Amino acid sequence: MTMALLLALSAGVKAQYVTYNHDESVQNQVTIQEIGSGSFTPDLYYDALHSNYRNWAAEQNKLSFRTLTVAAMKLQEPYAERIDSNLTKRAKVEAENLLDRQADAAWLIEKGKVNDALTTFKGHIEKITLCGGSYRTYEEWKEAYDMVVFGIQCIQDGYIPNSEREQQYMQAYKDVRSRDAKLVKLLSFLKSYHRPQWSTQALHRKENLVRNSGLNSLTRWKQAAVQAIQRR
Repeated sequence: MTMALLLALSAGVKAQYVTYNHDESVQNQVTIQEIGSGSFTPDLYYDALHSNYRNWAAEQNKLSFRTLTVAAMKLQEPYAERIDSNLTKRAKVEAENLLDRQADAAWLIEKGKVNDALTTFKGHIEKITLCGGSYRTYEEWKEAYDMVVFGIQCIQDGYIPNSEREQQYMQAYKDVRSRDAKLVKLLSFLKSYHRPQWSTQALHRKENLVRNSGLNSLTRWKQAAVQAIQRR
């Protein structure tokens, strides 16, 4: 048991021991690759097999590339700072544009006027058939109303600034008022066109009613006279 324990301890000590074998040729090669200083050894090996690499390896070391990279980055710093500053300013402008284009403040101001005009226009459209207009005429004016409403919805959903939104809303308002004025003239024409015909028909009905009432009264009077004579 004691021998086994000693063997285990000795094995553990050997496992923790690190050997270090210095190789000067390898160190010189790594040094030349990193900073360009030193010389390749053995000379005969590099002269015979790697003469080209030996001639330019010191010039193409990593330190020179690092130095050139840092120098190039330093030259780019003013441009990078300028670009960053411009991008920051542009981001602020775009944030303001985004807020201005997404928040429809123009509709909050103009919606009362536009909705009142649309309500009046729609009410006049519903009177077309009542005033004697055809259903086709009603459909045409209803289609015009739907087109204006769809245009207003497109303005509300569009990615445009509030100044342009207000102009578009006012143009839609003027369009509704113009169409409504034309529709009012049409309704007035329909009323004036159908009123005489309606009055003539009403007069004919009244004349027929009076005539029939008179004839009925005369018939009843004759019947009463005949019955009185028969009783005598």
